[in-house]
Amino acid sequence: MSAKHEPNRYGVLSAAFVVMFFVASIALFSVFLNPLSEQHGWTPAEVSLSYSIFQTVMAVTGIFSGRISDKFGPRTVMLVGGFVFGLGWFLTGMADSLPMLYICHGLIAAVGNGLVYNPALTTAQRWFPDIRGKASGILLAAAAIGPATLAPVANALSSAFGVSNALRILGVTFWVTITLGSLFVQPAPADYRPKGWNPPVADKPAAATASGASGASAVSDDDGSFDFKAMLASPRFYVLLAVYAMAASSGTMLVGAVSSISQEHVGAVGTMTAAAFGAMAVSISTISNFLGRLTFGALYDKFGAFKCLSIMLVVTALAMVAMSFAYNAAFFVVCVIVLGFAFGALLVIYPPLTGETFGTKHLGVNYGIMFLGYALGAWIGPRLATGLHSETYGYRMAFYAAAGITLLGLVIVLLLAARVRKAGTMMPPRK
Repeated sequence: MSAKHEPNRYGVLSAAFVVMFFVASIALFSVFLNPLSEQHGWTPAEVSLSYSIFQTVMAVTGIFSGRISDKFGPRTVMLVGGFVFGLGWFLTGMADSLPMLYICHGLIAAVGNGLVYNPALTTAQRWFPDIRGKASGILLAAAAIGPATLAPVANALSSAFGVSNALRILGVTFWVTITLGSLFVQPAPADYRPKGWNPPVADKPAAATASGASGASAVSDDDGSFDFKAMLASPRFYVLLAVYAMAASSGTMLVGAVSSISQEHVGAVGTMTAAAFGAMAVSISTISNFLGRLTFGALYDKFGAFKCLSIMLVVTALAMVAMSFAYNAAFFVVCVIVLGFAFGALLVIYPPLTGETFGTKHLGVNYGIMFLGYALGAWIGPRLATGLHSETYGYRMAFYAAAGITLLGLVIVLLLAARVRKAGTMMPPRK
């Protein structure tokens, strides 16, 4: 692609922003948790299982979508994915049994999400090798603004037209908007470098230590990238995968059940019904998540992945403990804000961290595999919320368990950061 015909990279970023805004609507599922339970007589645990299935299927699909996108181009994959994603939500509105719910939402919608999410994120990342953290933060901020904006809309649609019709309306909306955004997403040229930017060479180990054992300056894009086989042969992959799962557990507990938790902890507030307050809690969580993504996107480029991860994990553990006592509306909202803000760091940190550790040449596939850690966290978090919930203690034991898992992740991050500083490079030794 010649410079003359090269698309404006900020135009590509804007198009990907629109796509991410609508495809990241999994957080809306919390709004429908209680309405679906009441309408069909299902338990919240049975309904929330669809959320965990969704995250797993999405992650697995993302592995293949990255590879397919590299072969056929991101636009084609995203157009197909947008249709499948919208169809899944539309059909979820017709599901009258748990198996149908799991197939329509947990499988079909999740496949569509996986086909869209990974290509949109990694394609835009490749246009911004000079500011990976900021680009990741902007895109993943869109993934937070979307649910924040759409949660009250979804609640209003559910109240006005019923939960089934609301899901159908959202399905059509997702298909149309993702299709329009995908039309303007184009892949970056091979070894793309923005005008005036020269990547640092890899033989300067001080670059890694100066940025907190991370940072975009650690390795250049074309220097020794790992393919997925080499990545899977590296022990560091499994360490990062485990940390991803531990760090995601608390956040996915919040995303998957914040509406239900708020209704039990706080209930109705003034003239606001418990359901309306729950929808508001979803919006507050995603808005603070949005701010966290923007903030940590900038901090990543300055301080590096490990320092940002450490901050995120400490704040998350403390906020989880505080949440166990949050039965006052104002205090509950503060805890939701802090947790949402901290959780916003995770999805911003891991795409560029994966690229720095294993190179960006195969980032589409590699990050798709790494995202399985997030999917694992999506099984742990909601299961903690439903499995440890009791009439006596409510969600308190679940919050304590999530805090403990988060602190274990912190210990691993600190040990890994020390090892990287000693080696002087983000990339692990090859087997």
